Amino acid sequence: MRVESSRYIEHFGSVRINGVQRVLQLDSGAGGELYPEEAMGARKIGRDTIEDIEHRMAIVILIKNEELKIFEGVISAIPHECLMIVVSNSQRKRVDAFKMEHDILSRFCRFTRRQALIIHQKDAILAEALKQANYTEILDEKGLVRDGKSEGMVIGILLAMSQGKDYVGFVDADNYIPGAVWEYVKHYAAGFSLAKSPYAMVRVLWRYKPKISRGLYFKKWGRVSEVTNRCLNSLISTNKGFETDIIKTANAGEHAMSIGLAKMLTYGSCYAIETQELVSILEQFGGVLPITNHAAAEQGIEVIQTESINPHLHKDKGEKHLLHELLLPSLSVIYHSPLCNLPTKRLILDQLVTRECLKSDEEPPKVHIIPPPQEANIQEFSHSFEGHLRKYVVPEEGGFREQFIGTEFGRTAAKVRRVVFTDLDGTLLHPLTYSYTQALDALRLLQDKEIPIIFCSAKTRAEQEVYREELGINDPFIVENGGAIFIPKDYFSFSFAYDKVTQDYLVIELGTPYTKVRQKLKKAEEESGCRIIGFGDLSVEEVAQRTGLNLKFAELAKQREYDETFEIGADKIKMQSVLNKIEEVGLSYVHGGRFYDAMGGNDKGKAVKILAELFKQKFGEIRSIGIGDSSNDMPMLAVVDIPLLVQRPGNRWEELEIANIYHVRGVGPEGWSEAVKELVAGL
Repeated sequence: MRVESSRYIEHFGSVRINGVQRVLQLDSGAGGELYPEEAMGARKIGRDTIEDIEHRMAIVILIKNEELKIFEGVISAIPHECLMIVVSNSQRKRVDAFKMEHDILSRFCRFTRRQALIIHQKDAILAEALKQANYTEILDEKGLVRDGKSEGMVIGILLAMSQGKDYVGFVDADNYIPGAVWEYVKHYAAGFSLAKSPYAMVRVLWRYKPKISRGLYFKKWGRVSEVTNRCLNSLISTNKGFETDIIKTANAGEHAMSIGLAKMLTYGSCYAIETQELVSILEQFGGVLPITNHAAAEQGIEVIQTESINPHLHKDKGEKHLLHELLLPSLSVIYHSPLCNLPTKRLILDQLVTRECLKSDEEPPKVHIIPPPQEANIQEFSHSFEGHLRKYVVPEEGGFREQFIGTEFGRTAAKVRRVVFTDLDGTLLHPLTYSYTQALDALRLLQDKEIPIIFCSAKTRAEQEVYREELGINDPFIVENGGAIFIPKDYFSFSFAYDKVTQDYLVIELGTPYTKVRQKLKKAEEESGCRIIGFGDLSVEEVAQRTGLNLKFAELAKQREYDETFEIGADKIKMQSVLNKIEEVGLSYVHGGRFYDAMGGNDKGKAVKILAELFKQKFGEIRSIGIGDSSNDMPMLAVVDIPLLVQRPGNRWEELEIANIYHVRGVGPEGWSEAVKELVAGL
């Protein structure tokens, strides 16, 4: 894509609002290089850059009783790399429109070999998940999600967060031109590639909005947009003291945000949402009111406006919709903002009275404001959905795969049994949300093929048992970086050596008892003079705060038996000397991404080798597969037959020196899913 260079930027505190940038070319080929003569006037975004961002983006499609043929056109236009999330508020009684939407989406995904999520706004499980997440401002008096476009959009944001996406974009389901929908998503990806801040928003200005009267007339501005733009620019101008007309997209329904920004904003109920997003940005980061997030303010909030090539054509919903359901709430959120001063208030009242939205002695009614999604406990929200995910994923049978050219997946003879060893944090579980929803279909494929799934993680036995029960996994598991192997009784029909027996397991212990590990860490702390902060030094609440775990899992994470998870209170220069001292006192350590783990000489690789030998006795010839994400998994990946490495946040792979390692595209459970589906496809 070729886009005009931004020629004008308006600064409002930490907010950078870019003037409208026209799209010069929808497809500019691969690569991002420009010829010298065009470098000043245009920006080129290559296909690979756009596709990379699309892979990390969810597109939320909002639908309410729209024509099904139009809906089919919209979903057909969403680029293949994007995750589609359909949020419907269509009727369920008499004619079940939602069921028809579900059937259309499922059939489309089956034929096009992709997956999507679809949910109804009034879904009872959704409402319960919101209650569990302590995010009830979005619910009505019946305990279900309120009617309204903004409520649907917020649901889409929460689902995108739970799926670990970096960006979320919005498309209405009433767009008559599929090519326009496709173009909007390209705008989003191109805009994010141009943004200098991780807190970015892309808003699309329609080039034309056709009207049909005696003929087809391509109108430049919608009536509501023109008025809302003027009032929002007045708010900025009167606060700065310099007049501006920078805002051209106050009512842009076609827009996208980085998740980092989306989760911080407040949202106006119903059709006030697009204007309230901008108002929320100006309030939080404009510098007139107290800054709410200094870390984000330091990097800046960026608003990018682009102009489309395709016209926007949708159903005319009438004068009442335009004035009372769109204009009135849009101007209301500006009017009631603490930033809105008297000149802007007068302008708003004049516009609303002239259009007979208000009487001369009335004020705009206040719009219900939805709190930022970051106030929701996203782990609890995701966890509430885990057991019900199949209800919302289409197609129901799932399991489509992409080819890994040149790999050995699927080529092993059928008589060779496979065994999967997998890390949890950052691999099967998303590194930020700890959700496994994206991997559920792939995990079920392994279970259907009776392929053992061996957890091999730094997590404790107590933590792993929760996931084993939720996922219905009954295979052996390896805890605390190879500290011990827990084998369910009667799992192997032959005898083997083990160290202790519990109520449910035969245990092979490889690690040093936790109390001794703690004693040696304290010695290393004393001799180095630097603070070593282990989970044993922290309360449950402090562990939860540092890890992002909920209180339940934070308590389970403290139930350590063989190793200690810790941080070092030192700068980078002193840190290595502390690590050296830890080795001197007789411990080894690994780094799992956020924390270090200290143990008494055990590692994941030793445990995997022992368990693999037991599986060879059980099955004969086996092919071991290891899936991990970080250097902490290196001992495991070094001893399996097929080592697989998924991406870490930022869509990058950890640099590991392991021969024949396969780099799988996708962060955490997304990459885990792709690898497993390819593995199973050949069976």
